[in-house]
Amino acid sequence: MIPFLRYRAFAYVFSLLLILLSSLSLYLKGLNLGLDFTGGTVLELRFQNQVELSRVRKALTDGGVSGFQLQESEGSIILIKLSLDQDPERVRSIISKLGNFELLRFETIGPVVTSELRKKATFAVIFALLGILIYLAYRYEPIWALSAILALLHDVLIVLGAYSLSFREINLDVIAALLIVAGYSVTDTVVIFDRIRENLRIRKATSLENLVDISVNQTLSRTIMTSVTTFVVSLSLFIFGGPALSNIMFAFVVGVIVGTFSSVFVAGALLSDIRSKLLPARV
Repeated sequence: MIPFLRYRAFAYVFSLLLILLSSLSLYLKGLNLGLDFTGGTVLELRFQNQVELSRVRKALTDGGVSGFQLQESEGSIILIKLSLDQDPERVRSIISKLGNFELLRFETIGPVVTSELRKKATFAVIFALLGILIYLAYRYEPIWALSAILALLHDVLIVLGAYSLSFREINLDVIAALLIVAGYSVTDTVVIFDRIRENLRIRKATSLENLVDISVNQTLSRTIMTSVTTFVVSLSLFIFGGPALSNIMFAFVVGVIVGTFSSVFVAGALLSDIRSKLLPARV
């Protein structure tokens, strides 16, 4: 049997480092919000020959264009995000001087649509997390639910931090992916918590710390098989799915790794430590 709780100090330190790194990146760099949340125009161009971002930036600046963001997607594909007051045709005319290119995507979203999408995305996140909280509070004792929610927030924050560090675009599809990752993480944790609760009834003389180790080991094969199969599919789509799909699957690739780590090393350890502090006399 693997004594997972024996390594909880290392798990806590590792988690805190990831949370700190994510928080610093979110504070210093922020998130690369897509058109769904900012409004404006996006041009996705594939050049016949490799063009450096510095040349594109200089050409736009010299041409009097302001309020733009550049991002290199893959190979010779460049993403240009413009504010609503910029003329995309003028931008295309300036860029054409750098070489021949193919227009892969052209999208414009106005401020009214952006405001509505931002409101709907906010409500979706709030209701999803509230639903998870109500479900956990109903299924378990408050302390158990608190441990699961802390593990869930741990996963979501680190995934958001990964998007901030890599400066990948956050749009409605990514928000949906984050909520799916949250559900995946909670499901993994619930499986382990159910086994802990079952072992509490069977092994009444065993300490909670040992019960957590026993339960995690009993569900370990299921956790590994589920995580590995999900990770392989997510990684394949991330690598071969193209720019749009890879941006969404990035949430799954990071989320599966972080969610599996938190379910195995963090959630049960939090339950054991919090319960021992608040209810030291109970098993």
